[in-house]
Amino acid sequence: MDWPIITEDDYERLLESIEIGDEFFRKLAVFRSGLIEPQMRHWQISAHEAYDNLSERELQVFKLRLKQHTFPMIAEALEISESSAKTYWRRAVRKCWTLFDVI
Repeated sequence: MDWPIITEDDYERLLESIEIGDEFFRKLAVFRSGLIEPQMRHWQISAHEAYDNLSERELQVFKLRLKQHTFPMIAEALEISESSAKTYWRRAVRKCWTLFDVI
């Protein structure tokens, strides 16, 4: 398989994407642990509010994604289509978006 040459612009976008992903992952820690750094505690409060606003299915998908399950794995576990799993994920993230101020 031939790999395309990555240009300087591609390299910068890739680094930016990695940084955004890392920041997003760090902020998701709010949902994983009750031991939150003082400067992140306001996210914990917001996380509780967001948690309360998720539907049961959105919450199921969200929890599985946080455990790094893929959409096919989630679809199989919940007996839904992969497309539905992605839809529930998007809805959950949209409801939580104020927490993930990454863009």
